[in-house]
Amino acid sequence: MLNPFLFWTRMMDAGLELARTGQRMSETMAASHDVIGARSGMIRTALGSPLEADYRELARMVPEKIEAFSKAGSAIATQWWTMQADMLTQAQQLGQMALKEWPPTAAEWGAMTERTIAHGVRAFERGAALGAGAVKPVHARATANARRLKRAKEP
Repeated sequence: MLNPFLFWTRMMDAGLELARTGQRMSETMAASHDVIGARSGMIRTALGSPLEADYRELARMVPEKIEAFSKAGSAIATQWWTMQADMLTQAQQLGQMALKEWPPTAAEWGAMTERTIAHGVRAFERGAALGAGAVKPVHARATANARRLKRAKEP
């Protein structure tokens, strides 16, 4: 039987996860702005005076992006496949009910409705998890770089 308190608690948790993801996106954009500003100066220095370049920092740029975006892509793919499998299961159940030789009973209709609501909640939760998983590794790298570069800049 559908528990309305559990339903709304799960919906609220997923909504809060979306809000946290939005906050992480804002922090990522601010940190990226700072990192791009700092590294642009490093690139300018390297082009103008190669002997004074910070090659340690320059060497981090591409590998860290590949790592962060690979983790983000993996998180997206994992949630996406889980969502697709759940949708196929739901479609199979609906198809089985549609292919019966008689209309659904009240109990069958109620069970189908409950499964459909549960499917919707899972889809919403997984959608929120997909966004969070995609943002988390990029956020972690960008904010860590911004902190490190800010400390390196301070005397």
